[in-house]
Amino acid sequence: MQRKQKILIVEDHKDMLNIITRYLAEQGFEAIGTETAEVGLQRFEEEKPDMVLMDIMLPGMSGLEAMSRLKEQFTADNYVPIILITAKNTISDIVLGLESGADDYIVKPFNFEELLARVRTALRLKELNETLVRQTKELAEANDKINQLNRSLMSKNKELRRNIFNLRNLFEVSLELNSILDLKRLINSVLLTLVGQFSCKNALFFYTQRQNKGRMEVLNSKGFYQDEIENLQLTKSDPLFDYLTEHTRPDRLETIYEQVRKSEALSRLLALKMDILSPIVIKKKVEGLICLGPRVKKGSHSERDLEHISILTNIIAIAVHNAYLYEQVEELSYTDGMTALHNYRYFELRLKEEILRHKRTQSGLSLLILDVDYFKNYNDQMGHPAGDRVLRKIAAVLKETVRENDIVARYGGEEFAVIMPGEDKKGAFVLADRIRDAVEKTYFEHEEVQPNGKITVSIGCAALPEDADDANDLIHKADTALYAAKKAGRNQVKIFTPEMVQ
Repeated sequence: MQRKQKILIVEDHKDMLNIITRYLAEQGFEAIGTETAEVGLQRFEEEKPDMVLMDIMLPGMSGLEAMSRLKEQFTADNYVPIILITAKNTISDIVLGLESGADDYIVKPFNFEELLARVRTALRLKELNETLVRQTKELAEANDKINQLNRSLMSKNKELRRNIFNLRNLFEVSLELNSILDLKRLINSVLLTLVGQFSCKNALFFYTQRQNKGRMEVLNSKGFYQDEIENLQLTKSDPLFDYLTEHTRPDRLETIYEQVRKSEALSRLLALKMDILSPIVIKKKVEGLICLGPRVKKGSHSERDLEHISILTNIIAIAVHNAYLYEQVEELSYTDGMTALHNYRYFELRLKEEILRHKRTQSGLSLLILDVDYFKNYNDQMGHPAGDRVLRKIAAVLKETVRENDIVARYGGEEFAVIMPGEDKKGAFVLADRIRDAVEKTYFEHEEVQPNGKITVSIGCAALPEDADDANDLIHKADTALYAAKKAGRNQVKIFTPEMVQ
């Protein structure tokens, strides 16, 4: 009977500990639960688990300190993966944990299917390490025997040495890649690793577009001129992706072409003389593609190369997903939860950046601040949920009306702000009045309760360099103009003038 894999869980929340322990036990693991790091270290010595789930925040000794003590005991042939359990507001701890040697992390509250997937992936990495260590020892022993053979076996000896080197590198590469949380830097490192490991002339990394999940775009490349791959995109409805969903291991493009002939995506890759295609699979979906060109030296990629590329691709998929999740968490800190616009924190940051840009280039900068007229009346009459719907609808109108490079943010309450780089007062007034008109023409539910029978906005505008020379002064002048618009009867745009200052 096969031995159950042991998992040590260190979690100070008793109910959560019981839930995780019971769930993992139901999935066929031997789950060992503890509530403190001190007891966890003791149980680790007693039970010799196959992996550890470690909460970062623990009473007494922290999870990070406990992890460091465990890592001191690990050797190449005694590798135990550690997954950190953390809360959403501890990104710095996640980064520190990963840099300190954690293999992965999961954020509470989490989906148990995701937890199970991460546990199984970590255990596969452990099995891979054990296989690598065992193979290294076996190959070292074989090498002693090979050295006693005649010259006819020398070529084989060189091949075995190269394989030992590659196998050792796999583990080191996995640790390095999983420690990089910046997606662009990670992909650059991935391509450099692959080109160096497999002596490729060139390489491409495709990833699913954020704004269009039905397409992939090139995020990075090596060995290509920009005009060769400019605007290169792959449609995920292409038959190639149906094939890759069923056949997830890396393969030669020529071999794939024998199975999928009517594929525009495959034809474009073959035209670029790509040799190897390896899909990045995340949660059973093909989210990226690694494309490798032919070898620099004569000879094609070997079957062993394909095996190593397959292992590396699995490691890369985990690292890319971790970096993507980190990027999402980081973006949330700059997004207003209700309107999905940028929040005030992001507004402040970008306004200062654009003012610095103006001071370097003298390109001009305008700022609009707009406020929903009689919004308190609408809230009092219809209730806050209805008021929230109005704000979301105005946010949608703003996104549809502004220019592509304008920065729209929720300024606070029922106020919004639009930063307009490179625009003077005249152009700012035109856009502001377009926004005012668009809001007035938009239907809002029960807007007849308003004093003027419509949901409208008042807008104030100020600009650099004529009205201000810093962020605070520019905001104050735009706000002064907004007050003037309110005072003049609402549903209008006012440009700041010195006469507005009493």
